Amino acid sequence: MAGEESRSAVLAALTANAAIAVGKLTAGAVTGSGAMFAEGGHSIADTTNQVFLLVGIKRAQTKPDDDHPHGYGKEAFFWSFLAAIFIFVAGATFSLFQGIRTVIDPGEFHERTFAELGLAFGVLGGAFVFEAISLVIAIRLLLRSARAQGWSVLRFLRESPDMTLKTVFWEDSAALLGLLLAAVGLAVAEIAKDETPDGVASILIGVLLVIVAVVVGAQARGLLLGAAASPELRDKLRRIALDFDEVETVLRLLTMQLGARSVLVTGELQIGQDLTVDQAEHLIGQIDREIARLAPEVTSTFWELRRNPIDTSVGPRIFN
Repeated sequence: MAGEESRSAVLAALTANAAIAVGKLTAGAVTGSGAMFAEGGHSIADTTNQVFLLVGIKRAQTKPDDDHPHGYGKEAFFWSFLAAIFIFVAGATFSLFQGIRTVIDPGEFHERTFAELGLAFGVLGGAFVFEAISLVIAIRLLLRSARAQGWSVLRFLRESPDMTLKTVFWEDSAALLGLLLAAVGLAVAEIAKDETPDGVASILIGVLLVIVAVVVGAQARGLLLGAAASPELRDKLRRIALDFDEVETVLRLLTMQLGARSVLVTGELQIGQDLTVDQAEHLIGQIDREIARLAPEVTSTFWELRRNPIDTSVGPRIFN
């Protein structure tokens, strides 16, 4: 996915979350609903996270320099990891605290007027509409990216290095479920004349946010530690190399995801015995040109050529 499309998804989510955070907190203060306060904290956390993701998109576009010769693509992974931490600390912790406090000591039932209930459910309904629009935008971009790679949506969510888009999807999905939990909790509390169901809804919102934080954090961590490119790309690179008659065997092929659309490749190729150093260098140039044509996400390559698995290399290692 192009960075500009990921940015569009983040901006849509940022607008939605910022617009409804104040409404949720206001409704929580008016109604005394712990679930509404939990949802307010959830929206504040999500709004902050969108800022993190925008910073990640911007930083990831920084050109390579002497300090970071392979570029800054992993900035997007880092800021997604920070978003996961913030979901847990600011969103889940606040929601769990509100819910546990209410369940342990429900206190006297807060009598809510028709106007207060109208405000609470109106805010929840409006928030649901905004979050649904943001989620639809994220899903459309997600489907487009999955189709472009020939993947299912589930595989894209599991394996894609586009952490920005996936984080927006998970946050928006959790936001919609959280809104439903808050509405049900408030409604049951009102019917039962007991604040306990409202507290239970807050706890469930907190648990939901913990799950999202763990999913996003685990995927970002894997990419930060140097996850390999997809099996399809690795197979394509092997086929490209073996399509050249001079290449007898791919002895080793290692890849690392440097960014959402940036991959580092290192490989060791066994070549024919009769190739000179100049011919070997020409072969490397041909391989890299073919990779640039068929796998543009590969931005850096490092090849070592050997005449057979145990002999020394043909010449100096060749970087690209």
